Amino acid sequence: METYIGIFETATDDDVLYDLKSGSDRRAINFMASHFGFFMINALNVSYLLFIEGYALRNIGRGAGKNFLHLLCLIGCFFQMCSCITSMTRYNMNDEFSSFWANGGTIFSNMGFAFCNIAVSVVWFANSDNRKRNWLITAIVFIVAHNVDSVLSYKSWDEKHFVTFRPAVIASAVYQTIVIGFTLYSINKGSISVKPSVASKDQFARLCQVLIAINILALAFSYFLHMPMFLYPETGWIYATCVVFCKLLGQMDFAASIGGETSPLLG
Repeated sequence: METYIGIFETATDDDVLYDLKSGSDRRAINFMASHFGFFMINALNVSYLLFIEGYALRNIGRGAGKNFLHLLCLIGCFFQMCSCITSMTRYNMNDEFSSFWANGGTIFSNMGFAFCNIAVSVVWFANSDNRKRNWLITAIVFIVAHNVDSVLSYKSWDEKHFVTFRPAVIASAVYQTIVIGFTLYSINKGSISVKPSVASKDQFARLCQVLIAINILALAFSYFLHMPMFLYPETGWIYATCVVFCKLLGQMDFAASIGGETSPLLG
């Protein structure tokens, strides 16, 4: 009996060495299924942020007692959901390199990673007297950089397809892993003060260790394996670890206020 989805089947742009050949229905089915897994991870992220953190707990948003980082994560995960929809549309039509849908997906994904990168970046300025200004500058840099990548991808599309965009994904995953690693180092060093009402120092440190391990595993799958089923859903892990990380990070004093006041960081 013929099967249509091969969990362990491989694919890249090289038709000779790998299982799923460009233009084949089997390739389109497998890539569409893998992007659906990616979509569902972010659908769960968005649902959790909206209905649990937002509606049930009233924790998400701007203002005193709110987690502004989770608002940024919500925007980022929603953009990535939109990107996955464009990808599933391409493969459902078996038009993998459709300029309209692919470049639209690139724009959405770049913005998704930009907002999540912005959210975690607050940790760099935990002990800065000008953290609001510095974080705002960082946010602008990320938005500009990711949009430049989208423009370059569009301009070189016919020759390079996703080659221009893929480094932005890897760079974002590596960047967020480094940020979590820096947070772990700062917690152990004592330069970041953990809010006891949110989590103990040891709990936050152990959480960082787990999230780093998950991100490294996701990066390993994406780099060493050429299996769509172990590439795109695992890329979704990067968004999930960002949401979990920002659950605690966004409640720390340096992320929730400025100079001891209760105003939101970017409010």
